[in-house]
Amino acid sequence: MNKAWTLGLLGLSLLATPAAAQTTPKKVTIYLAADGTQLPSADGADHRAEITLRDSVSGMMKEYFPSGKIRRIVPYAHVGQGIRHGVEMTYDENGKLRRRQEFVAGQRQGELQLFDAAGTLSRKVTFDQDKKTGQQCFTVAGEPKECKTEKVLPAFPDGANGVIRAIERAVVLSASDATQGKFGVVDIKFVVDKNAHISGASLVKATSPSLGQAVIAALDKIKFLESGQVNGEPVAVLYTLTIKVSQPSDPWMKQDAALVNERRTLTTFLEEAD
Repeated sequence: MNKAWTLGLLGLSLLATPAAAQTTPKKVTIYLAADGTQLPSADGADHRAEITLRDSVSGMMKEYFPSGKIRRIVPYAHVGQGIRHGVEMTYDENGKLRRRQEFVAGQRQGELQLFDAAGTLSRKVTFDQDKKTGQQCFTVAGEPKECKTEKVLPAFPDGANGVIRAIERAVVLSASDATQGKFGVVDIKFVVDKNAHISGASLVKATSPSLGQAVIAALDKIKFLESGQVNGEPVAVLYTLTIKVSQPSDPWMKQDAALVNERRTLTTFLEEAD
């Protein structure tokens, strides 16, 4: 998650409160858009995070999925500066622990433990002052095994083909484009960042500018479930996709654009884990 939201609300209100005046832990709810941007209220929010301050600077953050289930628990030595201190834990939406990471004064220190979807320890990485010093990998039975680079694409129903189908269904054409039959092929690029949010969308080529903009606009409706990963570490992934939009069954409904075969799909992991 972007650290900027901690500086905004907390820097202006909570962190200005003298420690002596805080007789009980103070809890603040932060509302976030899908891209991690802090919103002024719950209106239009994708999900929320709750921060409980222990004193004037330190505290604990709990981030939730849109469903309300816990996603992440993060201890902070300094909330406003985003300095993590303690054990950070990340869960999937089924409630399984997927990641346990130790921090000291904002640096990775000790063990990073990664768990598979069944909750079994699959990889253990050791750090000293934020530098990786070793790792061990395990089979589902808990036996040691050779560690290999494991790359996982951002989670989306039915994978990359599901992403393409979802974009094509989300395309909304203008009335004039629909009636004039301005359909065709659009190549786009975008990044799914470490927080599973889409950013940096750009048009590579399109049969018409308006069709290209309609496809870019459709990305606002696309939600990835989890970020891409390299060895269990969240990473950004670049997508280059070919989207084909043809005559909808009802152009005035502007929905359910017909699917066409021979799609082009390219994914590139932009960052490697330490």
